Amino acid sequence: MTKISPYDSDLITLLRTQLGFGEHAIIRQESTLSDIYPLQFDLIIEDGSKTYVVELKRIVRLDELSQLGLLRLLMNASCTSTDNIEFIIAGKLITKDVAKAAEKIGIRFIKLPAGANMEEAHDKPGNMPVKLTSPKSWQVISYLLKVKASSIRQIAIGSGVSYGWTHAVVRTLAARGIVSDTGGHAEITDINKLLNGIAWERPFERLLAQEIRIAANSPVALAQEICLVCDEQQIPCAFTSFTAGEIYTGYSARHDSAYLYLEKKNIAELTGMFDVHSDGGIITRIYTPERDVFKDRRIFSTQGVWLVSPAQSLLDCAGLGYAGRDLTQKLVEIYDQL
Repeated sequence: MTKISPYDSDLITLLRTQLGFGEHAIIRQESTLSDIYPLQFDLIIEDGSKTYVVELKRIVRLDELSQLGLLRLLMNASCTSTDNIEFIIAGKLITKDVAKAAEKIGIRFIKLPAGANMEEAHDKPGNMPVKLTSPKSWQVISYLLKVKASSIRQIAIGSGVSYGWTHAVVRTLAARGIVSDTGGHAEITDINKLLNGIAWERPFERLLAQEIRIAANSPVALAQEICLVCDEQQIPCAFTSFTAGEIYTGYSARHDSAYLYLEKKNIAELTGMFDVHSDGGIITRIYTPERDVFKDRRIFSTQGVWLVSPAQSLLDCAGLGYAGRDLTQKLVEIYDQL
């Protein structure tokens, strides 16, 4: 693994020129592309529907192609489309035989300047950080939030995540000063650092697909109507963010909006069931999930509203950043009771 800041202006400018991704592309360092195959790469660049998986090497030898080639092979074997994924290896030098091999297996080579500043992982000690907001990592963290403190082994058992992945998550949290990790016993010591990290890594508003206005007396009343329609039409839905957080905690934060997860294919069908207004009414913000948010949803019996799980609600509220900080803190306070 090559240590390099995703904000290294010279490198990113070179990659942007060569690959053509936009100024607002999301650049993640030392990250995984898929939780199914948790292989880490130097850079994952997400630009709309296009994703670039980038490995950085001084000299590109045959061995350096192995991880990119393995990921591509695994994704193809599982019938996962790679049409919008481009596999990149960037280095100062590539041998002729490796260049031919890279071309054969669909890996693009980008030549880096001889003076490019690169530091291999073995040059200095460090952790192998994982993405904290990935589904598996969040299972680990949300379990730890519920139990307050526990051994890594018990966290793995309780969260249903492998010991190796759990250990990597705890190690990453410890490296960021979020948990204390002594003798294999983990405890969250800085909740604000955790919430800030979530907001930076997974901004909730990036999932926004559409905003509409529907006449209703309140966001909860509208949520009840939407859930009724979705149940009748067999459309999976779940309310989240401020809506779920308020119902779970009883803490009032927003009075003019409802926050809803829907698969993109179902948005037009649902909106067609209501009279949509250009102004007035209740704002309905519709988000498309990047993970399965319906699997653990709950029906809140007193309100008759489908809510995402408490863990998903906490993740989404934290992703609001400071706009949702008060509500997120309330959720954290009562999380072990949900």
